Amino acid sequence: MKTIALIISSLFIFTCALAENPDTGFTATKVIDLTHPLHEGVPYYPGGVPFRMEQLADYKQDGYRLHKFTMGENTGTHVDAPAHFIEGNRSIDEIPLNRLVAPIVLIDARAQSRAHSDYRLSVRDIEDWEAGNGQIPTGSLVVMNTGWYEKFHSMAQYVNMDKDNVMHFPGYSPEAARVLLQRDVAGIGIDTLSLDYGKSTDFPVHVLMLKANKYQIENMANLDALPEKGATAVIGVLPVQGGSQAQARILAFLP
Repeated sequence: MKTIALIISSLFIFTCALAENPDTGFTATKVIDLTHPLHEGVPYYPGGVPFRMEQLADYKQDGYRLHKFTMGENTGTHVDAPAHFIEGNRSIDEIPLNRLVAPIVLIDARAQSRAHSDYRLSVRDIEDWEAGNGQIPTGSLVVMNTGWYEKFHSMAQYVNMDKDNVMHFPGYSPEAARVLLQRDVAGIGIDTLSLDYGKSTDFPVHVLMLKANKYQIENMANLDALPEKGATAVIGVLPVQGGSQAQARILAFLP
């Protein structure tokens, strides 16, 4: 039986081939990378493990190049598994594969986030999206575009910590999370360090979503390139056995 890792790898190859081959019937016209590249210096959650890469072999001495790297589960663009907060719930390798290919619902909260760095997505924001696009489909990946990903080049700007060591960046409200659970979404995503806003100390959105066995994506990139609806996400998360979070290459296919 194929391993989950092989299935995920095959999924990438298959979807990329479909996008490039019009004879398959797949109608994607554009592929957008929603992933931040990993390199030393990328922002990470305070108290976490930064990305480090060490060269072990090089062409001149060894005839090939080899590196090792270390980082926390939540460094860079990554997926939170339900087991991240809820004991006994799915680990990262147990997320159903059919949930890792999902229609994207993009909710634009850039204006609100520019005006207030502690902004939290509201039920009204969801209602406004649905007024123009219809009810959020079951199995969707709902993504909050705060515009915060543009600060990813700077740890200080991205974390946005004040003199009292309190972080300030946007997130979801618990009320909005409850509505999205009613819509039976596959998961939710954001372009900040956390689905809960920076000031949170009890992480209610994490608890609500992960208790319901949904997944979450943090530190997403290039959300301005997405339409409100119509794109499809392919989430190539590392299938780490027993992992609570893991890095992912996330692609969006546009019709």
